[in-house]
Amino acid sequence: MSRSASNQAGDVIQFIVGGCLFGGGVFLFMNQVLVRSDGLAPGLGRSFGRLGSGWGGSGWAGGQLVGLGTPGMGLLMIPLAIGVCLLFAGSYQRWARLLVWGSLAALFVGVLNSVRITFLPATLWQLAVYVVMIASGGGLMFRSLSGYADDNPTPVPGLPPQDPRGDDADLRRELSELRRRLDNMDR
Repeated sequence: MSRSASNQAGDVIQFIVGGCLFGGGVFLFMNQVLVRSDGLAPGLGRSFGRLGSGWGGSGWAGGQLVGLGTPGMGLLMIPLAIGVCLLFAGSYQRWARLLVWGSLAALFVGVLNSVRITFLPATLWQLAVYVVMIASGGGLMFRSLSGYADDNPTPVPGLPPQDPRGDDADLRRELSELRRRLDNMDR
């Protein structure tokens, strides 16, 4: 499909406006998201049995254990170190890669587990504006790119150029040849 220069300029402007709407909507929506890390081990909660504020005192930091982190995260460094050591030693490559990637994956999951994501209060109007900005921006960007469908694919080096109409004719010819062979086999 051949596009004129004025259509191309209009499509570029449409893509830029759509990108601005999409980016602005995502930015405003992300401003309503609060990401924090508790620093506490999951499951310990705000009070820690008798050592918390249950005895009338402050206990350990008002019922919180300070600086404890996620339990077991330090233990993941041991298989990671063993895997890196094996990688540099050049032996047991499969086990080394398994240890390294498994440890890194477990660390990543542990970090994601300690992150708490909350949404700040927003009015329905604000949320509607965010969603409309994101959706309309994405729609404008897709619409500006839709006119550039690859009607004439570039030839692949080493393969003969293909005629789009020839594919159908070759397929029909091959099917008729197969039917003829099957008819001959039945006789």
